[in-house]
Amino acid sequence: MAVKRNKSRRPAANSERPALTPLQKVLLDEADRRVSIVSDGAQQDVSIHQLVSRKLLQMAANGSVHALSNAINEINTAQSLKQQQIDEDVEFGQRYKDYQQRRLDQAIENGEDPGKVLPHPGDVQVVLDKGYRIAGPVNETELKTVRECCALRDVLIQQSELEDRNGEPAVVALIENPEEPFAGALAIVMAHMINNALPERFRKSDADIATEIFHHGKLTKRELLKETHRAWASIQKPKPRGWTLPPYRQTLARFEQCASLFLGIADQTQDGKRASEKEFAAEIIKVL
Repeated sequence: MAVKRNKSRRPAANSERPALTPLQKVLLDEADRRVSIVSDGAQQDVSIHQLVSRKLLQMAANGSVHALSNAINEINTAQSLKQQQIDEDVEFGQRYKDYQQRRLDQAIENGEDPGKVLPHPGDVQVVLDKGYRIAGPVNETELKTVRECCALRDVLIQQSELEDRNGEPAVVALIENPEEPFAGALAIVMAHMINNALPERFRKSDADIATEIFHHGKLTKRELLKETHRAWASIQKPKPRGWTLPPYRQTLARFEQCASLFLGIADQTQDGKRASEKEFAAEIIKVL
């Protein structure tokens, strides 16, 4: 007797789709893990999934595939569920990006502050086959922090030009102290580090930074001293007129000492031998 189909049934909504179980998540992680094997006399780097597939074919050739076929079925089911989740994330990310763009366009049209539209649509990045991510501030507190970092980067660029102007010519400095880079090296390195850590929309290109350095280089020494002094004060980090950062090599050595100290603290904490916070603070002060 034929079974009648219920035509009123509809596919389950996206929210009703089964989620990955903990076991399926572990299976996917293990399936993606890479191991080194020797095949045909050569070492190869393959995923567990590839390794199981090879073993499956070998066992199939020998007539027994039951255990491995079950594992393959579980992995395929998990991958299918994972792909469904990714597709949903991609779709949601695109809709969210479009919605934020409409909000931004509306704010500009109404003469409102576009900076208050957070996250900025340019920071909502849709990544095919992965989903979406927000690469930027999502609220005013985060935006304030990003802008403060941008301001510090710009001041360090200016500081680098001031130190380069006050220091010895690069050729003379290299001859007298070959271990120390040009004057202003620490400032420009710090500026680049901050710049690279910023969300993409707030970064400056190397050409932009070079242009700023060129602009500061056109100022007289007196103007540069005054402008740099004001710049530090404008970000609530006032410095004496003509102040300079420590030498690059000296700072690098201190950083290495601090890194070594922090690694030691982490090891002591992990081993349950952590000393008091006062002792740690005293050790750090010695290094600094």
